[in-house]
Amino acid sequence: VIMATAHLMVVLFALVHTAVGQTQGCGRAPPSSPNPGSTSKITMQHGGVSRFYLLHVPSNYKTTEQSALIFSFHGWGSSASFNEGYMGFTKVSDANNFLVVYPEGRSDYNRETNNGWQSFNAVGSTTTLGGECTQSTTGYCYNSCNNRPQKCGRCDWTTCADDAGFTEAILNSIESLYCIDKTMIYATGYSNGGMMAYEVGMKLNSRFAAIVPGGGQPFVGHNNPPDTTKGLISVLDLHGSNDRTCPANSTTSSDGWNYEPVDNVLKVWANANGCQSHTNLNRFPTDEDGQKKLYCVKFGQCPAGIDIVRCSYNLGHQWLGYSENGGAGARLAWQFMKNHPKVDMTLNEM
Repeated sequence: VIMATAHLMVVLFALVHTAVGQTQGCGRAPPSSPNPGSTSKITMQHGGVSRFYLLHVPSNYKTTEQSALIFSFHGWGSSASFNEGYMGFTKVSDANNFLVVYPEGRSDYNRETNNGWQSFNAVGSTTTLGGECTQSTTGYCYNSCNNRPQKCGRCDWTTCADDAGFTEAILNSIESLYCIDKTMIYATGYSNGGMMAYEVGMKLNSRFAAIVPGGGQPFVGHNNPPDTTKGLISVLDLHGSNDRTCPANSTTSSDGWNYEPVDNVLKVWANANGCQSHTNLNRFPTDEDGQKKLYCVKFGQCPAGIDIVRCSYNLGHQWLGYSENGGAGARLAWQFMKNHPKVDMTLNEM
């Protein structure tokens, strides 16, 4: 009887563990579009307006096998379609059987839709405190910001849309339609999209396992930690060593914006994740070391399964391996992501 009871408990534990990891879309027929191996545009309502994203489903997607999911956010003034080619994830997605979402930022500058002004509301882009930009620089007043009681601040420069909420709405929809591994949901992006990856890491860290921001970080005054009482989250920050648009090692950009130096940002995230000696740096080897002189370091000694990493490479304000399908940046991001599934622990449980 004791052996039978123990066996039943093991079976029940396995069933519970499986249920936690998979989504409603497992075992059900997926939508007719996109077909496996292709990318399609998906439209949805959010915040009272029509929004859309591109979804790439890998060529070997199966409804009975859990797949990872990556969100990739474009830069300011760019688009979801450009981002798919720029970041280079399609080939890596098909080879490793993960889905990729490319959200489109809102472009409500001067009118509801103004192509070329797409942006994401992230890490201080619309919550002016006064130090985000220099006296020689002013931002842009998007309609969604001007409609607020406080109107537009001098340093506001993106849409005021709830883009973290938009991201979560996309995630909810995809989990209901596709077989997604809940422990392998990630965010990346470049420039304003890198800032959006940080925003997701702060607002949705209970659901995302890791983020890989590229060429973008919080503004001065907005270097806030994620609420790790909701879940720990790994970070790999990618920055060109010659980037002057969003500089990694200094504050003021070439066009007069004030960003928090990356080391300061990652020390805050390491501390929030419970990393010991979080100001100490140690080499973090990767399979892409040497690509454009890529070199990575990690911050402190973090809990098992968590790493806070900074990578530098010899480029300016460009993604590593940009515009190459299956390029070094996409390969590096996926390598880090797959090795950092969601840690089933919060800061309160450490």
